[in-house]
Amino acid sequence: LKDHTVTALYAGLRPATEHKDYCIQANGDARYITVGGIRSTGLSAALGIARHVADLLAEQGTGWAPLSRPALPRVPNISETGPRDWQQPGHDGIVCHCELATRREVLAALEGPLAARSLGGLKRRTRVTLGRCQGFYCSASLAELTRDKFDRPIAEPVHAA
Repeated sequence: LKDHTVTALYAGLRPATEHKDYCIQANGDARYITVGGIRSTGLSAALGIARHVADLLAEQGTGWAPLSRPALPRVPNISETGPRDWQQPGHDGIVCHCELATRREVLAALEGPLAARSLGGLKRRTRVTLGRCQGFYCSASLAELTRDKFDRPIAEPVHAA
């Protein structure tokens, strides 16, 4: 994946079954175990499912045993495979410190061929306000940078009373 541009990550491609529960079945004669029908909860249950399948393998007498010290590959963070703008000279300062979005990135998103016309559009292009502070620290700077750029100013309430 590190060789491909990734725009979103999710656990998906879930084969549907008519059952609401997981389908985990062992066929000892064929030395085969079926693990299917796993939906979103399978992401958090993966380690438990793996342990259950390992127990099924042991019960079948396959001679399989888990590796005592498996070699785990080092996997890069695929969201940061290329250099970020804050690492380049001349970025004119960081606007959003949580997401390390620079002034140059924000201005490019506001002035590009498909310019952001709302805070939501700017978020999707630069990740500003999506960090741990949720925009508490960068909103004032963004309001200044986006003045006269958006259809509705950042400071204007979304739902008027």
